[in-house]
Amino acid sequence: MKFSWHRPKNRLGPREGDSPIFVERKLGQSPVRRSWLFLLAVGLLAVLYLARGTLLPAAAAWLDVGRPPQSADAIMLLTGDAETRAFAAAALYKAGWAPRIVLSTVANRPPPQDPLDEQSKLPREHEINLRVLLACGVPRSKVVILDGQARSTYDEAVALAAYLAESSPQRLLVVTNGYHTRRARWIFQRVLGGQATRIAAISAPMDDLQADNWWRSEEGFAIILGEYLKLGFYGLRYGNLGYGAAVLVLLLVVLVYRRNWLMGKDLGQVV
Repeated sequence: MKFSWHRPKNRLGPREGDSPIFVERKLGQSPVRRSWLFLLAVGLLAVLYLARGTLLPAAAAWLDVGRPPQSADAIMLLTGDAETRAFAAAALYKAGWAPRIVLSTVANRPPPQDPLDEQSKLPREHEINLRVLLACGVPRSKVVILDGQARSTYDEAVALAAYLAESSPQRLLVVTNGYHTRRARWIFQRVLGGQATRIAAISAPMDDLQADNWWRSEEGFAIILGEYLKLGFYGLRYGNLGYGAAVLVLLLVVLVYRRNWLMGKDLGQVV
């Protein structure tokens, strides 16, 4: 019987009889390395926390990639927040920036479990948007409602892709809230590819969400935190691990600061 003193090149882990030093190197479990990584993570969090006065307002501002209005062939009104987006789209139309407004059809609600549930009797969001547009003076003939059953921004991007293939408008204005513009742009770029260059995001103003103090209100905190959670999911889901990890670190800093701010508020302190 012949024995070989050479280790196989395709070994994936240690085997019985390996020396402790070889096992430690193979598994990458160096105590010094773990300590340095831990200190690096703590140091990074500390720096981000100390810079919160600049970081937190910048975090909200970074989400907004909206641009000034420009002449276009149509205005795409994204579903959500009918109290602001529909009014902004109507104002753009009446100012002459585009000759028509495009809506996506929102999916039907599931049948209610309770026959007396009043929520099931409410109109769908695109129907609410249409009523707002008509009330603001937009003619019904200037509103295009796309086919489909949209449940997300991704579904709306898919519906818009079909519309672009049929009507071939050269430029569109996509109206949504400022905090939603970065993720919406990302989704449209993935769905439309090169055609996404024909789209300009327009930020609908919001009176109850301010970039310099959004973390001090329950609504502002929920909106910005939720948007970063969705961005982190998209980053991890579509392979941009560095992007997703950076978003999650920022979320951790925001959660720590929010907790401390609430504690200071309860104690009557200004944090």
